[in-house]
Amino acid sequence: MPAPRATPAPDDRPLGLRFITAVVNEPWAELDAAAAQTRWAALSAAHGDAALGARAAHAERLAEATAELRAIYAEHDPARVAASLNAALRAHGAPTELTQLPDGRWATRPAIPIESSAADFVRSLAAASLAQWFAERGRGAWGLCAAPGCERAFIDEGRRAPQRFCSPSCATRTRVAAHRAERRSPGGAHTH
Repeated sequence: MPAPRATPAPDDRPLGLRFITAVVNEPWAELDAAAAQTRWAALSAAHGDAALGARAAHAERLAEATAELRAIYAEHDPARVAASLNAALRAHGAPTELTQLPDGRWATRPAIPIESSAADFVRSLAAASLAQWFAERGRGAWGLCAAPGCERAFIDEGRRAPQRFCSPSCATRTRVAAHRAERRSPGGAHTH
């Protein structure tokens, strides 16, 4: 009899997307070589694949890879998203392999040779994960936060209107600022 499948957490989402989004949100261009390797290893371990952290993590190459991905996260036109993802799949696609997660579940991911760099792995995993999410959702269900001063990437998991903010705190901060600005404007409600 097979082992029972672990019950996913309520906030469970495609694991590759969670990892890719965390990588995109890192300031790789600001890190030196040792800090980049340490941060890559920590992200890999935090997302369930400590062995992945052994790949060479060159800050400059990761910054280039994440800049390419940020352009995809910023795009909302489905035809342009599809074209960008198809180009990424052609450039960075790899055969798929199954991997068992620490909780016992199975997931697919690109089969990238162990000698490949962290940036190469990120590009391949992002192409596969974002393309799958696009196919499931029928749109680029991701974005960059619309809050002033925040540029964090996020995955849109909502079922209703497209998500605009990376977190509830950014959404609330933006709504409060807009409300206060409206109250201060001529013709706005002035209550003291």
